[in-house]
Amino acid sequence: MNTKFDLQRTVKTAALATLVIGLVAVSANAPSLAKGKFAQNHPRRAEVLGRDNRMNNQINNDYGHLGGNYGKLEHEDNSIQRQEQRDARQNGGYITKGQQSQLNREENGLQRQVDRDSAGGGAGYRGGSQFAQNHPRRAEVLGRDGMMNRELNSDKGRLDGQYGNLKTEDQSIRSQEQADATANGGYITRAQKQQLNQEEGQLQHQINKDNSQ
Repeated sequence: MNTKFDLQRTVKTAALATLVIGLVAVSANAPSLAKGKFAQNHPRRAEVLGRDNRMNNQINNDYGHLGGNYGKLEHEDNSIQRQEQRDARQNGGYITKGQQSQLNREENGLQRQVDRDSAGGGAGYRGGSQFAQNHPRRAEVLGRDGMMNRELNSDKGRLDGQYGNLKTEDQSIRSQEQADATANGGYITRAQKQQLNQEEGQLQHQINKDNSQ
């Protein structure tokens, strides 16, 4: 009997977690934040998630322009997202004023880093055109990934419940590209580019499939 009860409780918990994740995914779409019920019911979360969504788009738009710090900045952005979700779960769907202030401070710090690196202040900064000339394989792979990432962010809540899985796959491709480039002293080989292109093609197919449903 205890096993049956535990199973029922696990199923209910999983269903609740799925609902919460779905709300977060929808809420992170900046245009809907300004008008939807989520913004009315959760103004603190809407403000934090809206800022984070804009920064995430800025980071993705600046592929190859962030002084070699793209991976670090994206990691910090993901960390802020996870912290916001943990805070909301602990409070039953809300975040407190103190938590909002802390998240805002972290977002301010990240925004300063993004602005500084975008302006060329990061160590080893290379302009976008120069990066593309020196690293055409990386530029192609990262450019395609950047477009898919923006498509994912703009389609939050409309990907047949698969946003989290698709985002994880996208991040995995970026991590692999960075690992390949690091191992080769800044470059990727033709074989590595081909492998990454195949993974991007599969991810794009999944995105198109889920968007069509």
